[in-house]
Amino acid sequence: MPPGARGTADRADALASVAAEVFRRHGVDFVQARRAAGWTNATWLAGGLAVRVARVPGTDDLSREARLAAVLPREVGYPSVVDTGTTGGYEWVVTEEIAASSLDDVWADLDWDRRITATRQLWARARAVHRVAPDAARPLVRKRNPFYATTPDEAKAGLRRLHTADVLTGREFARLARALDQHWAALPGAVPVLNHGDLSPVNALWDGTRVVSLLDFEFAVLAPVHLDLNELVKLAFAPPEHGTVPTEEETAGRRRLQAAVTELARPLLRTASDIDLLIGHSIQLETWGLERELSKPGREAYRTWEPYRMLVALADGGGCYAPLLDALG
Repeated sequence: MPPGARGTADRADALASVAAEVFRRHGVDFVQARRAAGWTNATWLAGGLAVRVARVPGTDDLSREARLAAVLPREVGYPSVVDTGTTGGYEWVVTEEIAASSLDDVWADLDWDRRITATRQLWARARAVHRVAPDAARPLVRKRNPFYATTPDEAKAGLRRLHTADVLTGREFARLARALDQHWAALPGAVPVLNHGDLSPVNALWDGTRVVSLLDFEFAVLAPVHLDLNELVKLAFAPPEHGTVPTEEETAGRRRLQAAVTELARPLLRTASDIDLLIGHSIQLETWGLERELSKPGREAYRTWEPYRMLVALADGGGCYAPLLDALG
């Protein structure tokens, strides 16, 4: 067995054991349970229930999320919380199962009309999150989201590590650092709202015709709305997978999606400071993603990875977001 594999297997067994005990408490045989997607928590579905178990013992993300659920508007579609607790040091939460699939899982099978509809509905549910009173949310969210820095020095340090590792050139580092300076200069004038913090199709449910729920709020944070907005923009404007050649139909559909997202983003990107906030959040998110991927085996291929490609493009101007910025004038 490879080094570390035994520990991984033991952790998986521990999580399954916790889930089995939670299902038993609610009268459901764990044999019926099926695994659901998700990398921050281990999730099982059975008997009309969804059981999420924290992958790391000693955290409080799930209990905080359960309390945050009480202040979320109904338009968010968050499932009803049935029970919460801790077993063997692992936090868990039980919610009612929603009969739907992860939007990320079905995205490739949707035509462009439905992708655009889903994107608009995803953003509508996020906007409901943004309407929560900050004072009501403040005691229930993280002090920081791990994908983003809390200080200018911390943000720039990530870029510097990439430069020291010869992943970013000196020119790329300087340009991205300058964009971060503009981001931090704009930050004091921005109004903080409750952000989902990980607004991805992975965390939305699609029932076949519409987005019915926004899930997984463990990374929710008070920040400018541009933090969530960046994820929306990225959904439409991130580069195609490396090595693929889009068909004419795919290119046309992608342009339609970008036009739809541009109109959703337009009210929140009225000033130069708004753009600085958007770009700064993008740089931080991609820096986090690139460093995370570089810590794994196979780093030789990093030039093909999306975070690297986005950072290098941003260092060369608006990058992948240039069509959006051009459309906004």
